[in-house]
Amino acid sequence: MTAVAGFIDDVPVRASAWRRLTRRPAAMVGLGVGGWTDSLISRFTDALLACPFLILAIALAAFLGPNLTNAMIAIGVAAMPIFIRLTRGQVLAVKTEDFVEAARAVGNPHRRILLRHILPNVVSPLIVQATLTIATAIIAEASLSFLGLGQQPPDPSWGSMLNFAKNFISQAPWMAVWPGLAICTIVLAFNLLGDGLRDVLDPRAT
Repeated sequence: MTAVAGFIDDVPVRASAWRRLTRRPAAMVGLGVGGWTDSLISRFTDALLACPFLILAIALAAFLGPNLTNAMIAIGVAAMPIFIRLTRGQVLAVKTEDFVEAARAVGNPHRRILLRHILPNVVSPLIVQATLTIATAIIAEASLSFLGLGQQPPDPSWGSMLNFAKNFISQAPWMAVWPGLAICTIVLAFNLLGDGLRDVLDPRAT
């Protein structure tokens, strides 16, 4: 129970680190839409999207080394293309709206248009996507720890608990049940939270 509580307490820290890793590339796309910068970032994003999320995370974690920090970097890089693509699509859709054209017509600088008119209208989908991706990141971290590429014993991790429990699955199956149930519960909770936020923040739902 102490190990599980320690892992739960560490989840917001991991999520915060992951958000810091993904927020800046997404903002770069919003600032650099158009021209060669947009083309370069789009091609880089397409290359990352060509690799399955978990396979890319495992490859990066194996390359960087087995510890929690490297696992979070690997998961953040693997999840980054989703946010870049989503941010780019939202910015391209919002920048053609009439209120943006009006703000540009009255002489507002590009930075003010971006921060005051475009950013507030694209942040809601990013919040929903972040909530849903946290659930994916939890599963990915557990998978990396199960493979020995994430959190290392004696520090707690549900993945490493499952890895240890597999050796006693016939004698003590409950050792695998509780970490697995904890992963399923928290992932389901984040998915339901994401669905709820999407219903609340989606303007088409009102």
